[in-house]
Amino acid sequence: MEAQAQGAAVDPATKARVLLAAGIDLHRAGRAAEAVEAYGRAIECQPDLVEAYHNLGVALRASGRPAAAIACLRRALRLRPGHPATLASLGNALRAEGEASAAVDLLRQAAAGDPRSPEIAVGLGLALRDAGRLDESAAAFTRALELRPDRKLVQIDRGVARLLAGDLPGGFSDLALRHPPPIVPVRGRSWPRWDGGMLDGRHLLVRADDSAIDALRFARFVPLAAARGVPVILEGPDELLPLLETVEGTARVVRRGGRFANVAAEAPLADLPRILGTTLATIPAEVPYLKVPRGPRIDPPPAIPGRTRIGVAWRAAADEPDAEARSVPLELFLSLAERTDVELLALESGGAPDIAAAGAGALVRDLGAAPGDFATLATAVAAMDLVIAADAPAAHLAGALGRPVWVLLPHAPDWCWMLGRTESPWYPTAWLFRQPAPGDWKRVMARVRKSLDAALDEGAGAETTPGGG
Repeated sequence: MEAQAQGAAVDPATKARVLLAAGIDLHRAGRAAEAVEAYGRAIECQPDLVEAYHNLGVALRASGRPAAAIACLRRALRLRPGHPATLASLGNALRAEGEASAAVDLLRQAAAGDPRSPEIAVGLGLALRDAGRLDESAAAFTRALELRPDRKLVQIDRGVARLLAGDLPGGFSDLALRHPPPIVPVRGRSWPRWDGGMLDGRHLLVRADDSAIDALRFARFVPLAAARGVPVILEGPDELLPLLETVEGTARVVRRGGRFANVAAEAPLADLPRILGTTLATIPAEVPYLKVPRGPRIDPPPAIPGRTRIGVAWRAAADEPDAEARSVPLELFLSLAERTDVELLALESGGAPDIAAAGAGALVRDLGAAPGDFATLATAVAAMDLVIAADAPAAHLAGALGRPVWVLLPHAPDWCWMLGRTESPWYPTAWLFRQPAPGDWKRVMARVRKSLDAALDEGAGAETTPGGG
């Protein structure tokens, strides 16, 4: 009875603070769901506890409930207007939901209130980048680096902003941090990073990483390295070797774990643009720079006379950043199948379940490509009259093979597509169709359909039709 009396006498504000502290500990331990419960109980004890609303908003966002998170953060701001941390948290939450302009306004207020916070400066840089204000974005990231020089990921974020703006030397210089020299010698051997100079007849080992898009995009630089009189050994993952073997200028293509002789230096494939001093005007854009590998492959079905064969790919690569935002719902492609002079073929590995779920079995033919089979994908792409794809390996492969390709881009695209362009300096056969607003794929596909109608009805040829922004 005495313990119950003592418990009943606990001040609600004190109990709220205890629960708030417990929530913070749970949050730091990565137990977001339990933290949400603790913060909620703290608010029950003290409905105006601003810290609980703020932390609850952050925890809700971490647990994938953005609408509730934003509501909590807005309430926290009403309870404590102008609080820099809350302004920044709300700005970051809105940016994640595609509201970049509103996020910029909030993060600018936060930075004015706490100009020494590197975290706020980073958030502002990201919001400015998503809003397309690239010079300001790079300046915000530079400010964050001045406050915390050890934040290497911030330098990479600045590099992306610079590349989006077309500043390839600055951007690739920043992104070089993604390719540190090996800490542990590879297979008992280590070599210095290549500086672009001659190697006295010895070999340069160029390594492709696991990103298929990077390998497809940067393979074009191998002939430039070889043109400097440097014999190139190109190393890559097994699934890409058949394609990499078609790159000109390689002395040898090897799988990872292979043995090399007479190697003098090494370089990551994705770092060659920096090493070779590439600018927007000197991107090697002659296509094709990849070829369809020789050997037996799954051949696409025979063409149907009188129909334009369009290969479609709707899913971005799962290992790429923002894969969900880059992917396009398959259902939106089906408007293209309304035309009787069009045949849609899926350039997706494992695309059959999506086709079945959309009820599109009579409208989209599944080629049955196996996951990671890039040689078969190249065979299929080469057989298409036109490829229409999300920012996926099929789009980059079509560009590398010199095939007509229309690329569907999110409002905040990958750096190589830059901003505001309908054409690409990386792929001269590509036209770009951009979201006018975050998440708005419907208007993108409406422009695709309009352009396809113009190309087929007027006989212009799909490869000559502009993307329309």
